[in-house]
Amino acid sequence: MRLLKAQNTNLRNIYGKGVKYTIDEEVIVDSSNVMLIPVGTDAEFVSSPTNGHVRYNTTSNEFEFYQNSAWRKVRFREPNPVGITQQNLGNGDDLETKFGPLDSGDSDFPVPASAENILVFIENVFQISTTNYTLEQNPSGNSPSTGSPYAAGWYISFGSPVPTGKAVTVLHNFDK
Repeated sequence: MRLLKAQNTNLRNIYGKGVKYTIDEEVIVDSSNVMLIPVGTDAEFVSSPTNGHVRYNTTSNEFEFYQNSAWRKVRFREPNPVGITQQNLGNGDDLETKFGPLDSGDSDFPVPASAENILVFIENVFQISTTNYTLEQNPSGNSPSTGSPYAAGWYISFGSPVPTGKAVTVLHNFDK
């Protein structure tokens, strides 16, 4: 006869006190102390990471997680070290409707979460998102101004060409 130590027979111990694995594939760390997650340098990354991996990077001294096929830093609601960024996207020429690519200076989150999270001005006139402009990723075709294809990235796309000589300015990082 076997002595059961827990009332639930679905719990199984994993190599240590207080760590249990349920039949529902949950890992329970039953402790009021601390838990050490994997730690390593930039050079010691997992060779084949999968979404959901978590680690502490000792090179950057930051927690990281693997999401959407990329390592990302865990960010807190702290002020962004980049701060509010002003980007001048050029002047209108009565032909161009797309201005960019956007560069907020934030490598982890280079574009805003939505068009409403940036301020766009043509000269000194505030533009309203979805009324005057939208965000467009990797526009197809060629620029009517230069005849060249658009570079990869996110662009401000206006419904009509910006008048000649009118500067397009964007303020970023309000959502960070």
